Amino acid sequence: MARTPEPSDPHQPAASPGDDPQAPARDASAADRPAAGRAPAPRRQVATDPALDEHPKQGVSGAMWTALILGLLILVLLLVFILQNNVPAEFNYLGWQFSLPLGVAMLLAAVAGALIMGLVGSVRLFRLGHRVRRLEKERADIKRALS
Repeated sequence: MARTPEPSDPHQPAASPGDDPQAPARDASAADRPAAGRAPAPRRQVATDPALDEHPKQGVSGAMWTALILGLLILVLLLVFILQNNVPAEFNYLGWQFSLPLGVAMLLAAVAGALIMGLVGSVRLFRLGHRVRRLEKERADIKRALS
């Protein structure tokens, strides 16, 4: 008895109502070849989304403005902290000994942290940009091959 594939079987295509499970499989390559003495059939045009061909709009998004306003708010709070904590503090760093106002030392630590985060973020953005350019080139090659 022939087994009819289940719709949930990932290895077998789903049978349509007119399919005969005992009929031999059709040779797909024979149907694609033109008959002797005939011109090959024109290639089928693949519909693509025209929005993918447009370049993305370059502008400042709402998230960028939100980050800018949040950054300015943190900067104001940090300035208030510096002004209120103007007491000298002793620091030891890699054999160096120095004295700085506590608020200034905290500001320098925040700036150093922001620079490190910016460096790591820049590397990540560079890698993502490289990947996007490579994928756009592959997409253009595929589109050229299909047309």
